[in-house]
Amino acid sequence: MRKLLLITGLLHAAMGCQNEKGEALPEGKVTSPDASQDRPTPGPVATDDQGPLPVLERIKIESYADLGKRSQTRIEDGVIITEGVIRVRRRHENDMDFSKYNPFYWEGRLAFFKVEDFTGRGEKKLRFHLETEWPQDFIPTRGPDFSAIYTGDPLGTVETVRSKFAINQRMEHVGDRRRFVVTLGPDVFQAYPEALKTGRLLTFEFRFFLDETHPDWKKEKDFNQHTLSAYYSEFYRLQVGQGGLLIDTLGAPDKEPDALRFSGGWTTIPTVRVEPWKALQQQATNITRDEAQNFLDGRTFFHTDMKTGQHVDDADDDKPLVFFEEMRASREAYAANAYNMTSCNGCHVNNGMAFLPAVGQAVHSTLAKTFEPGTGQPHPQFGQQLQTAGAAAEGTLRLKSFAETPVMLDDGTVVTLRKPIFSVESSKSTAKFGISIRKPPALIGMGLLNAVPETTLKNLARVSGGEWRGRFGWKGQQLSLRDQIVAALNLDMGVVTQKRSKLDCESSCIPGKGQLPEEALDKMEAYVSLLGVPPRIKPKDPTVQRGAEIFEGLECSRCHQPVLKTGSSPFKELAEQTIQPFTDLLLHDMGEGLADDSGGPDARKWRTAPLWGLKNVKHAADVRRQQFHPGDISILYTDTMKASDQNPIQLLHDGRAQSLAEAILWHGGQAETSVKRYKALPRADREALEAFLWDL
Repeated sequence: MRKLLLITGLLHAAMGCQNEKGEALPEGKVTSPDASQDRPTPGPVATDDQGPLPVLERIKIESYADLGKRSQTRIEDGVIITEGVIRVRRRHENDMDFSKYNPFYWEGRLAFFKVEDFTGRGEKKLRFHLETEWPQDFIPTRGPDFSAIYTGDPLGTVETVRSKFAINQRMEHVGDRRRFVVTLGPDVFQAYPEALKTGRLLTFEFRFFLDETHPDWKKEKDFNQHTLSAYYSEFYRLQVGQGGLLIDTLGAPDKEPDALRFSGGWTTIPTVRVEPWKALQQQATNITRDEAQNFLDGRTFFHTDMKTGQHVDDADDDKPLVFFEEMRASREAYAANAYNMTSCNGCHVNNGMAFLPAVGQAVHSTLAKTFEPGTGQPHPQFGQQLQTAGAAAEGTLRLKSFAETPVMLDDGTVVTLRKPIFSVESSKSTAKFGISIRKPPALIGMGLLNAVPETTLKNLARVSGGEWRGRFGWKGQQLSLRDQIVAALNLDMGVVTQKRSKLDCESSCIPGKGQLPEEALDKMEAYVSLLGVPPRIKPKDPTVQRGAEIFEGLECSRCHQPVLKTGSSPFKELAEQTIQPFTDLLLHDMGEGLADDSGGPDARKWRTAPLWGLKNVKHAADVRRQQFHPGDISILYTDTMKASDQNPIQLLHDGRAQSLAEAILWHGGQAETSVKRYKALPRADREALEAFLWDL
């Protein structure tokens, strides 16, 4: 069996597509789904007058050393130092409410820790430092506490079992009621020799209590009675004698996680358990002190109604998140009077996608790009996009119906493909009018994709038949993440910025109070960039590995590149990371079946969608959330995950595909050969392929 560890990333001919004429590209031996050996590496292929291309190195993920640069770990005088950022939680890792953001999450609640591991120089000593933003209670019965050596059961029937540690002790006060320390010395090493052996996974947690006499906390409490003062940290994991933060292994608390689970390099987060619909909202595990506040501030802007200035809570936020009046007033009235949504999370539900409404209903969270038919240029009256809401809305986008087409696989299985049909109702003429429907993408690893070197993508394009334009947007229309954020603010929310100072609806709408400050954009970019990538679950499972072989055999990986490497980045957390996004970020001709109704030359072209986090996109729909109530600490993660696995999903640019099989069968054009091979697979192989895709 081919080892999945030898995932081909930047293999120069690794894209199993055809050119835009439908001709097969030069390639090496094609591996069938049942092949047991790796595909031979093709030689250099000349695609233009620039001569032969270099053969790019295979990217391997065999150990932690392959995951990239660690921004939180260093060695000083033989002491291994690991640093981390704490986003405060109201419950433990295995409990309901652990993953939520709490009232006033954006101020006073940052905390930082540093672990000093002296074992590398022969000392039996680990020292843990805690520093908090606001002062803490520190009295005999209440103060920062520390727990280490996890002995609990994540599926225990009571909360105390799920959060049980062998060591639980009060931290020593160092100064300012903000700095604390605890040391595990020779006596602890003697008491727990196996748990503290070099190489063993050590799990630890902090608990602390804000000083309720602090004037800023009292101001919060007077304004919002739901304000909290008692918090937990995440569960943190590191290897004794090696340093660096690791993620979990679901179902095996003491097991070292496999390197393949780290989809986003060292940004990868531990498994989000009891609230899987929150998995796309967590900060990167390797976030640094320099960016921690920017991340939180950026989230507040992501959740700001650009019309009213209010914080827009998530559906499961049981404690209201409310801005002080001065903060709200500073953010109101940036939106024009024509838009689609007035907050980012209005479309990116739980940082995932939004569903299409029922047939006959108006559509707001899925967008319609507007074109002059035949040219692909913006429509002379509607501009680049139909704004569907606000006093000056240009019209209504409505889901009219679905056109259904049955497709028979070679074994007789019938899959029904459905294509949504939309209509536009407007006082403006739609006689010569083309549209392209675009669903909001899930926010997975956006900063990492932004850091993939352009030269890497251009090299892939030269040998693949793909076309390099930009990293973001369904048509690759935005070169950078900053461009994407600015464009979404402008086109979706009617907000102007320094870079986009004019509105799309300029001739028929009234702008807001002015340009959104660049500082706000900086913080939004930090938030979207530093969202952690959820981990893979069980990449070594035999069925998942079989599915990976089938994925290679169908040559899906030639466009859905399994592994890429990032280069430099303004965020050091994202630099030099080995990631598993399963995309080449290039445009490909996907055939007439997926062509939009723009009528332009790009109608059939789509950027390769990343496949990482498919399971988390499905979970983020949170349609099962009503089954599980906040505050109910009897709920186990197996219950919520099982329920969320049954969530519906809508894939492709317009949400037409309700299953992985439908999404695959819609592929055409350069992927036509792969689809033919897929149709010939027996059911067991199709199921293995899906097991692999849901594991990403």
